[in-house]
This record gives sequence, structure tokens and C-alpha cells, in this order.
Amino acid sequence: MTFLHPQWLALLALPVILAFWEWVRPGQPLAMPYDGGKGPRGWFLRCLVLVANCLPAGLLAIAVLFLAHPITFQPPEVERQLTNIQVVLDTSGSMRGTHGDQSKSRHSRFDSAMESLEKFLRHRKGDAFGLTIFSRNFIHWVPLTLDTETIMLSRPFITPNVLPDELWGGTFIGNALYGASAHLAERPVGDRMIILITDGESPDIKSPKDVPIVADLKEKGVIVFAVLMTDIPVDPALIGIARSSGGEAFNAVTPDALNAVFKRIDEMKKVVVLEKKPRAADYYDPFFLPALGLLAAAVFALFGLRFTPW
Repeated sequence: MTFLHPQWLALLALPVILAFWEWVRPGQPLAMPYDGGKGPRGWFLRCLVLVANCLPAGLLAIAVLFLAHPITFQPPEVERQLTNIQVVLDTSGSMRGTHGDQSKSRHSRFDSAMESLEKFLRHRKGDAFGLTIFSRNFIHWVPLTLDTETIMLSRPFITPNVLPDELWGGTFIGNALYGASAHLAERPVGDRMIILITDGESPDIKSPKDVPIVADLKEKGVIVFAVLMTDIPVDPALIGIARSSGGEAFNAVTPDALNAVFKRIDEMKKVVVLEKKPRAADYYDPFFLPALGLLAAAVFALFGLRFTPW
């Protein structure tokens, strides 16, 4: 414990002087008829009265301590550095294709993507997530938010083939990356990352169209991790985009493989923990009970515990 204004502690000399004076002052002598007697002197009562007279000095001492503002330093707070993660999810008709073991029931690529994403969201609690769905066009379905539950609640509304193929058919990854990076650039604080989940090739990232995409990602400081949910080798252009941004591209043929990919992404983009300086906090607690005790005793003493001249 320390004091924010230690210069006021010099005033503690006042209650010490008052208490000392209370014990040594002679008082006003008054002759009584029995002064020549040899009765007991009543030392216990005298000490009790003197202690009662010193109670105001004790209250003054605690008031001085309050004036000096006692503080204590709490352990440093631990804070994680925010990462803004925009999930760019392919919702074209091909995402209805089967993915992994189908022995229990039909399990689509879209189902696997949402289930693995849910686990990743819970593991990376504290990061800001957003959801962009895309096919021919893209929609920022969920803006960047710390309330990641909204992404999972949107599942029934973004399943493949909700929108007609005439409007939503095809796979245009480059267009979606431009939109997601622009959305991430609006966040002034934290790292920026895109997790692209798709199952197809895209005509708008083929060379030389990939060059301006890479330049745009670098300019905005966005890292891209691309996940292809088939056994088809990832398009070299998509690999180049991901690696040029500082990320990587993966194949995920089964749900287990997809979970492993998300684990790998988590390892490559670890949570950064920031430790703040110790925080000063008021520390009046040790003085409250003594102050209340002295105040109660002083009030009680007013009911007759004092020297009288008769």
C-alpha cells in the first residue's frame, strides 16, 4: 500500500500532539472537602476517561489518512490483441455436395464448413468475426462483431440454393476477396484476416487478375487462408494469393481434415497476449472499520465518560 498524496501525512503530527497533551495536561484543579482523605485514586477510571478523550484525535488521524488517498497496485491485466476475421463462405449450389462419411446421413460441404467454423469461433473467443457469403456476387451477411453467435444463427438463411442460380450461380473468389478486404479495412484496430472456404475454381483470379488482388491485400494488411473442400489440387493462383498475403491454402476432403485445417490456421495466427502495467486502485478498506469503531466509541463516550469537577 502507498499514498497518492503522501505530503498530507505530515498532518498526522496533530493527532499525536493532541493525544499526548490529553495525557499530560494538568487540568483545572478544584478543592474538594475530601482532598485530604486517603481513599483509592481510581487509576482505571482515569485511564478510561483519558482514552475516551483521545478518540477525537484518532478520528483526526484516520481523516488525514483518507486525505492522503491510500492506493494499492493490482496485478497487471492480461489483454489479448484483437484479430478481425472475415469468413468468406462459398454458398453456391456445389456446396450441397457430399463431404466425408455419409453412413449416418447426408453431410454436405456446407454442413462441414458451418460445424468446423462453430468450433473455431468458440476457440477464438475474443476475436471479432464477420461473415461474407458469395457465389457470383457477395453479401456481407454478418458485419465484424464480437457476438459470434449471430454467425451460427444465420445458418438456415444462407444454405446453398436459397437464391436462384440465375442470380447466385458461379464462383467468383476474386470479387469476394475485394469486398471482404474493403470491409476489413474499415476496422482501425487489430489484425485483419480472411478465411476463404470454397469448393470450386474461380475465373476472376487467373493470372494476371491475381496481381491486383495480391496488391490490394498487401495494401490493406489482410492475411488470407484459403480452404478448398475437395480433393482437387488448389488453384496455383489461389495458393499464390494466400502465400503472398502471409497465409496459406489447404485441401480439406473430410470434416476431420477441415477441423485440422482450422487448427493449423489457429497455430499460424496465434492469439497475441498483451500485458498491461499494474493498475492503481483505491485502498480505503483497511480504514473503514477502525473509523466506524472510533466514531461509535466517541459517540458512546459522550453519554457521560468524562472528567467532572464534582
